Amino acid sequence: MRNLLLFCGILMLGACTHPSPQKPLSAVLEQERIEVPKGRSGVAPSEIRVAVVPTMPSDYEGIPVGTTPEGCPTLGSDTPQITIHVFSDIQCPYCNQAHFKLVEWVRKHPRELQLVYHHFPLSFHQYANNYARQAVCAAEQGQFWPVLADLFRSGYRPMDLRTLAKRHQMQAQEFIRCTANQASQLTVDRDLAEGKRLNVRGTPSFFVDNLSLNYVDLENLLKAKLKE
Repeated sequence: MRNLLLFCGILMLGACTHPSPQKPLSAVLEQERIEVPKGRSGVAPSEIRVAVVPTMPSDYEGIPVGTTPEGCPTLGSDTPQITIHVFSDIQCPYCNQAHFKLVEWVRKHPRELQLVYHHFPLSFHQYANNYARQAVCAAEQGQFWPVLADLFRSGYRPMDLRTLAKRHQMQAQEFIRCTANQASQLTVDRDLAEGKRLNVRGTPSFFVDNLSLNYVDLENLLKAKLKE
């Protein structure tokens, strides 16, 4: 991953970039290439409340989970044929679509695929940075992927963080303390820095074997490699 030097691709289903009402598609895609996060939302993590929507039992059942040596969450094989690195923003609707599509791929091919998740909250999404921190803190208690799914599905409706912690059998006080701790921000900042180094300028962005791919090309690659 550290050797990736190519620019990032754009999800052809859409991409989260700086809002540009009434722009033609070509202009939106160009905006995707020039928009980068400019800062944090400034909203205290303890002020963010989320609605919890049940995670579908089939989402992750039977799929191996782990972390990279750098600490990034992984889903799928630890000896994969194909490793997909995704830079994602939890408040981005296109990231939402891509996430569950990729989870389905990994669910169908858990021995061949590995998904590596990198946080890339965009500055104009008010709650994205704090959602990322919540996911980081869920990872500390072994609940990253189920909590990530709930955050993606939440619709960003209010719910107390204690409820989120209870639903996923996490220690509530530890979870809430973690979201306010600078260490969780440093983890998000690490991913942001890696994304910027790779010229990620919008979400979701995908990398496979030193190559930057848009979502259509990614699916075509998976179909070819996995003979679907």
